[in-house]
Amino acid sequence: MTEHVILALDGGAANAVAERWVAERCRRFDVDVEVTTVLERVPLAAGYPDVERDRRQERLDRVADRLRERLPDASVSVVMRQGDIVDELLDASRSADLLVIGMTYVDAIDELAHLPLGLRLAGRTNGMLVVVPTGWEGGGSGVVVGWDTDAAGEAAMAFAAREARHAASALTIVHAGHGDLPRDLELAAERIRASHPETPVNVVPNERSAADAILEAARGAALVVVGSHGRGPLQDLLVGSVSEHVLARSSVPVAVAPVPAEPIEVAPGLEDEDLL
Repeated sequence: MTEHVILALDGGAANAVAERWVAERCRRFDVDVEVTTVLERVPLAAGYPDVERDRRQERLDRVADRLRERLPDASVSVVMRQGDIVDELLDASRSADLLVIGMTYVDAIDELAHLPLGLRLAGRTNGMLVVVPTGWEGGGSGVVVGWDTDAAGEAAMAFAAREARHAASALTIVHAGHGDLPRDLELAAERIRASHPETPVNVVPNERSAADAILEAARGAALVVVGSHGRGPLQDLLVGSVSEHVLARSSVPVAVAPVPAEPIEVAPGLEDEDLL
């Protein structure tokens, strides 16, 4: 099944790393890639929209040409959107398996209006959101997932297991709670081992804050995966504190799993008693 990937460019310095991540990651998948940008409606001087539209179109075409060279088997298209950037990208995510953007490292967040685009989208997209930080240098090995006992945690686990399998790398599961590992996590890890026997699976207990434990485990990793927990009409601009902290501080790409519309099974067909 072909995966639909949208690479969203916002004109910032992080566009280049997001493009590089798409080129490197999508070599392992059957994909079609849409390169998009959003021309926001800004009441400026006459003629501005046309000039800016032409400039954006040239940028889209250049990025698309580079991706066609690096992903010769992929279908690559360009789409110019117009409107509010968050609304337009959320709407675009309805048809996407992955929405990929770049994001500059966040030192402090003072006002909701000044949130980076990645934090404004996280937890609200229909499919997976991947945020690539400007400091990402490529490479890395292994996938790290922060797991919790909810639907978003299961979605994050399923996505992380698939990414690790396709990359032929290890999967590290970080317990997002505290204390002893819950039986549910042990069962989920065993399900992954059973369904992906070629993937080494490590489980890390958490002795401190979940975000710090995830970031520590992610040093040198290729990807971090977390589940989202949007709450309420104001806080739906944010994600749960763990995901928000990881997104803002990670030096490697972060994939954010929204709460799925339907339950996710990490390894369908396996029953708990089969793993005992």
